[in-house]
Amino acid sequence: MSENASADSGASRSSTVAVTEIPHEERRSVFEYVAEHGPVRPRRLQEELFPNDRRAFRHHRTLLERDGYLVDEGDRLHVTGDLSRLAETETVERSALESPVEFRPANESEYAELIDVVRSVAGKRTRDGATTATVADDGTLHRCDSEGVCAFYVATVENEICGWAQVETTAQTRTHHTATITGGVAEERRGAGIGTGLLEYTQKWVDRCGYEKLYQHLPATNQTGIDFLTDRGWVVEATRDDHYLLGESYVDDIILSRAVDS
Repeated sequence: MSENASADSGASRSSTVAVTEIPHEERRSVFEYVAEHGPVRPRRLQEELFPNDRRAFRHHRTLLERDGYLVDEGDRLHVTGDLSRLAETETVERSALESPVEFRPANESEYAELIDVVRSVAGKRTRDGATTATVADDGTLHRCDSEGVCAFYVATVENEICGWAQVETTAQTRTHHTATITGGVAEERRGAGIGTGLLEYTQKWVDRCGYEKLYQHLPATNQTGIDFLTDRGWVVEATRDDHYLLGESYVDDIILSRAVDS
């Protein structure tokens, strides 16, 4: 993910759209406690919220697990890894734009529009060898299954998609705490801080879902993208020599990373 200028300062306001899907107030309080405190033992959770009503706690816990909001692993409850489901919409004013920017999960109905934007940006980046998002052929943007998680976030101005971030995770034990991000901003919307805002938005929700580290892979020819990330706290963790073949030339893969809570 990159853009040609750093973010402008702006006021932010949130509108809850995901957590409020939980209709019951007590059930919502259970979810919010786990989201705020991280993995927590069920007994501790019950003692904190329902010290005198074990039956009510079990009822709410069962429904939250059934509906995919909480997961029990190793006798600890944590929020689901479904990145698209938990994210809330944020609307941000940018001084460089006449209309506010909205950051949110992509809607499945926006598949065609999103793919057009991704391909448009990818086409303009071809000379730099930038990596692009990968999407399913069945028309779905979000996935949460035994293989891992995939989620798309978008930035919109006046209801038009102008930027995206794709997050992918794996269910493999060795790397299940990490996520890989790919993204971009439409050329005509660069320079207004949209890329920075989208990156921060994505990082926040990855953190809330319990992932610890973000990765991004960029060809060495995409110095603009590398500079964009390193200017925002990312570090070059490794380099894979001659990993990409661009035209007739081999290009190194620059692997950048950042702890999501840093």
